[in-house]
Amino acid sequence: MLRRSLFRSGVLALVLAAFAVAASAQVTGLYYKEVEKDGRIYVFNTPEKFKSFEESGDMGVAVTLLDRGPNGETLVGENETAIDLYLFRHNLEAYERPTPKPTPPSPYPSNKLGIRVYADVSTKENKDEGTGIKSGDSGVGVDVKRTYFTFTHEFDSVWSAQFQSDIGDQGTRRFDVFVKKAYVQAKLSNAATFRLGSADTAWIPFVEGIYGFRYLEQTITDRLSFGASADWGLHLVGKAVNDTLSYQFSVENGRGFSNPSRSKNVDFEGRVAYSPVKGLTLAVGGYSGKRGLETDAAPAKHTATRTDALVAYGNDRWKVGGEWFEASDWNTVTAVTKDKSDGYSIWGSVAATPAITVFGKFEEAKPSKDLKPLLKETYYNAGVQYRYNKAFAGALVYKYDEVKGGTFTTGDAGLTGSNRAGFKGKFSEFGLYTVYDF
Repeated sequence: MLRRSLFRSGVLALVLAAFAVAASAQVTGLYYKEVEKDGRIYVFNTPEKFKSFEESGDMGVAVTLLDRGPNGETLVGENETAIDLYLFRHNLEAYERPTPKPTPPSPYPSNKLGIRVYADVSTKENKDEGTGIKSGDSGVGVDVKRTYFTFTHEFDSVWSAQFQSDIGDQGTRRFDVFVKKAYVQAKLSNAATFRLGSADTAWIPFVEGIYGFRYLEQTITDRLSFGASADWGLHLVGKAVNDTLSYQFSVENGRGFSNPSRSKNVDFEGRVAYSPVKGLTLAVGGYSGKRGLETDAAPAKHTATRTDALVAYGNDRWKVGGEWFEASDWNTVTAVTKDKSDGYSIWGSVAATPAITVFGKFEEAKPSKDLKPLLKETYYNAGVQYRYNKAFAGALVYKYDEVKGGTFTTGDAGLTGSNRAGFKGKFSEFGLYTVYDF
């Protein structure tokens, strides 16, 4: 014990002796110098600062403590370390200040993995009333309609990349895996974000975000195959005017994310949305191109176009909205004949409690006004949703889809309708639909 005490006393004496040497000495690797001038004591911690002071007489940016010298002088220190050394050397009270907060680690690079699952258990019937024949998938069953794996890597505040796989039920009791999103992003500003690769298209994902019930059913242009939710190309996304104006403009292949094949042309799609007041959204969009169908072997006869419009309003308790589209030659790009299509969708929901929401949607479309003028499709759904938490929600839903004046394929029912004059096809489904994010 005696030896330890002597050792500690010796170390302390050496430290005190080091601070007692001439003012120009180096202390534990630190430069130290003090100068009295005009009733102030100037303390330096680097020779460069001291030399500058000698030449100009100006201290520049410094730490100033009033009445802290041995005789009440003002202390002017080059930095906090210089002040600490002076106070310690002269056995004065320590300079108290808040402990500096540690520098937070950089958020970049960063990785994020997300998984979203759409699943349901339901009973459904798809019947041709003209023949009395039901489709092969009529009955009771459990279905996982979609599973998305999304990986996002952020290199820095500008550059990032995203990959999303889409595992989907193709309606023939088989699952296919697609690359839905695979793009590199450069966010130059809030007004200009560029994505190169397969990314969200301008219209369908935008409407899905406002509608809010994608896990129950697609929006009308997607459900009736008058557009794709993602496509390969170059996409510009942005917001302006305090985020009240949003827009997207894309140059696309035209075949959708599941078919990255080449053609002789690229297509153009765009959308502009404006929110003059909180909760209100007004939007218009458009599409023009050959839909990736024109090749040397199959020259295009027409240009497919689509015009879109949306009006929606919502708050924490309720929302209501409507979408309209009109298309020309969407399915006759390489055919001699011409055709037109149109349709509309209206929806609404009311939150009875923070967890329980009552909702409904009605849609009507004329898929082929020139070639099949009697063909008409009518769809509606209604139900109650229970949201357990941010990650999980479930809904009891009834769906009905009717096609008359011929047959047509929809995203919910598949091929529906009847080729017998005066008859129609009916699709109905009731079940529990769920969405799970993790």
